[in-house]
Amino acid sequence: MSILQINLQEFDTQLTQIFERVCKNHEVISVYKEPEQEIIMLDAKEYSSLLETLYLLSNSYNAERLCQGILQHEQGLTREIDVKAYLD
Repeated sequence: MSILQINLQEFDTQLTQIFERVCKNHEVISVYKEPEQEIIMLDAKEYSSLLETLYLLSNSYNAERLCQGILQHEQGLTREIDVKAYLD
C-alpha cells in the first residue's frame, strides 16, 4: 500500500478533492507541515476495521484462533454452514 504525501498548503487548497479520494478510493494520505509534524487521513470504515483487528489480535487466544482459521482456509479445510440458525 502506498501512501500519498502532500504538504499542508496543498491539503488546504485541495481539501475537497482529497476528502473524495480518501472516501471513494480508500486512499491513505499523509499531510505534513514539517518533518516531525504529520497526520494520516484514512476512511472511517478503514480506521474502524484497523481498530477491530487490533482488538482481536490483542488477546493471544483470539490471535491464535484467527491464525488457525487462516491456515485451515489456505489448506482448503473449511466448510460452509448456514448461520441463520445461530442468528435467531
